[in-house]
Amino acid sequence: MIDGRDAPNRRRVRGWLAPAAALFLACALAAAPAAQATGPGDAPPAAAPSVDELRDPASTAVLVNASRPLDPVDHVPNHLEPVTGSGHELVPEAAAATRELIEAAASAGHFLAVESGYRSYTRQAELFDQYSARYGEAYASRISAEPGTSEHQLGLAVDLGLTSGLCSLQACFGDTEAGQWIAEHAGEYGFIIRYPEGSEELTGYSYEPWHLRYLGEATTADFAASKAGTYEEYVDALEAAADVVAEPLDDLPPEGSALGPLRIDVSDGLFRLSDWREFE
Repeated sequence: MIDGRDAPNRRRVRGWLAPAAALFLACALAAAPAAQATGPGDAPPAAAPSVDELRDPASTAVLVNASRPLDPVDHVPNHLEPVTGSGHELVPEAAAATRELIEAAASAGHFLAVESGYRSYTRQAELFDQYSARYGEAYASRISAEPGTSEHQLGLAVDLGLTSGLCSLQACFGDTEAGQWIAEHAGEYGFIIRYPEGSEELTGYSYEPWHLRYLGEATTADFAASKAGTYEEYVDALEAAADVVAEPLDDLPPEGSALGPLRIDVSDGLFRLSDWREFE
């Protein structure tokens, strides 16, 4: 990216409306089918991460942004490895996926290079200070993350560009054939376009078609099935659904009413309706 952050606060679902809200969340955000056995070469089944994984900086599913800084803020990944020929590092899973994506893109006639990968807390602080001095802190916060809130610090974010330099780190990259190929195929390698067009109010960042976030193939598949527009919305809904399960509902409507009791099974990480009364 020039880096990732966000602004939305977590919404909680309470009271007697919880069953109806949970029904909506379970259907809209957990449309992924139950896990099935896969054969050799098959993609892993879609699987939603646990709430703990969404908060663990060592997890590929962690959400980090301005309102959810890393804990600790100076987090360093346990392992990093170079992405061949780039001079940039990522965590091993993301590095391998990046190599595969770049090779597949080349086979399709699109020649990509890594423009940025892992950045330490110290390096991110230097960059943010430079942007603040040049543009002012308000604008700097739209194009760069404060240290401790950057996806690059996870070693899971990679900025890609054309080897020709055309539209490097610019929105027009999304209009190039390579940018369009990435948007269509990134999910096959466990990536999402982290800051999609028209979502600045949710993510805190302008459209960045070059910034990919590695989630892993299972979470990426579940994200796609959820139809969520941003990772913030996806995580927000998973946490809200978990709250519905975790918090007792003292004010349920009486039995026989249109909104009968609802239970959501989250034992395997997938949110699906398992026991609910038909509307009368």
